[in-house]
Amino acid sequence: METTTRIMDNNFLGTERVGKLLRRFAIPCVISLIIQALYNIVDQIFIGQSGYLPLGNTATGVVYPLTVIALALGLFIGDGTAAMISINQGKNDSQGTHRAVGTGLMAGLVAGALLTAVSFIFMEPILKFFGASAGGAAILPYAKEYSVFIFAGFTFFILACVMNPIIRADGSPKFAMIAMAAGAVVNIITDPALIYAAHMGMNGAALATFIGQAVSFVLHGAYFFKSRSFKLRLISFIPDFKLLLASLKLGISSFLTQFSIVIISVVNNNLLVQYFPEATNAIGIFTVAFKVFGIVVSVAVGIASGGQPVLGYNYGAKKYERVKSAFIIILGATAIVGAIATILFEACPQLLLGVFGYTESGCSPAEFALGISAFRIYIGFIFLTCLVKVTSIFFQSIGMPVKAMMIALMRDVIFVVPLAYLLPLISKEAFYWSAPISDVLTFIVSAAMLLSVFKQISGEKDSERHRAGNKIYRVS
Repeated sequence: METTTRIMDNNFLGTERVGKLLRRFAIPCVISLIIQALYNIVDQIFIGQSGYLPLGNTATGVVYPLTVIALALGLFIGDGTAAMISINQGKNDSQGTHRAVGTGLMAGLVAGALLTAVSFIFMEPILKFFGASAGGAAILPYAKEYSVFIFAGFTFFILACVMNPIIRADGSPKFAMIAMAAGAVVNIITDPALIYAAHMGMNGAALATFIGQAVSFVLHGAYFFKSRSFKLRLISFIPDFKLLLASLKLGISSFLTQFSIVIISVVNNNLLVQYFPEATNAIGIFTVAFKVFGIVVSVAVGIASGGQPVLGYNYGAKKYERVKSAFIIILGATAIVGAIATILFEACPQLLLGVFGYTESGCSPAEFALGISAFRIYIGFIFLTCLVKVTSIFFQSIGMPVKAMMIALMRDVIFVVPLAYLLPLISKEAFYWSAPISDVLTFIVSAAMLLSVFKQISGEKDSERHRAGNKIYRVS
């Protein structure tokens, strides 16, 4: 049984100033999630600058959905486990925490092994489904070459994604950041060494990612020998399916947020080829916009996920004013991030495309115009996207998985996918507006849900005050 001293380690979440807590947790979390996104984006930058354009970048765009599936599985288990830990800490209930963590790690191991096996066994049909055939027969060999080490690293990547939020919830956000950053630094250093010096090409880019993920996994794993609020034992790793189900319910929003990107990627990859055949590298260019979009969303999600221990602990402790204060700060910081991104996307999309090797002189007019429209229109309402994402994470953090799931599904599946098919019937350029319209509709619905929950929280606070008053009256 865990000792009282260990249980009390994170009581500062309910007493320390909210703003200070959010800075302590959110900044490392933002950096960690940006680094996770960099694993998908660094390879594409080096490949784009190395002479493999356009086929190499399009090939990474085809493999990209599978890496997002791996990320989705890791956050599904990790964020859910972390949310449950934080809420239980707020209730001063640590019984079973070590079992929840051990079960989560075992689930991550199984998920990684299964995804790796399925990806290797069905490599060619999966790559074709994600756009390799739509982009032309020449792309498939590049995608296969890049896939080998990417698939082999899935287990390391998923387990690191499971462990990272658990480490943050345990009160060590800086360690979580360093463990993720170390892998990314290794990836960035080994990318040019393997692509250029070792002449390994696409295979070298993937191997660099594999090495970085392995380093990150080892560092994350080392933490669990000195965890703060729980202690893992052999019994911890015997799966408890009841605890796993409870964790997965809380992590469903994180899973759907990421998995919806896979759905949109598949839909877009096929529709782009259908409606913009003159832009022969449409998939590669649109993938660039998606990955830049992912970096910005990672910042927003990092702010909210960093605040998850603060929100979950104080909600569990029924300190609702602190919950409100924390969320208002999170929302304000996210709004600033979204506004800056919107300005960048509208003012200098050509600069962002150039980082990946796509220049006006190096692309056809149709391809460059598609890239500009992708930034200025398709992801131009990222300000609202960010606000919607953090609202979903807020519901997840306070133990409302159904609301979190609804918002996570709403933008990317319920609205974007049907609109992506319907709007081009008006004109092919109308395709770009499927995402902005979805952002507006989802923002309206999520704002209404948020107001309803805040009203509910206020009612619970008044009830607590009323019960406390009655108790005092009876005693006197």
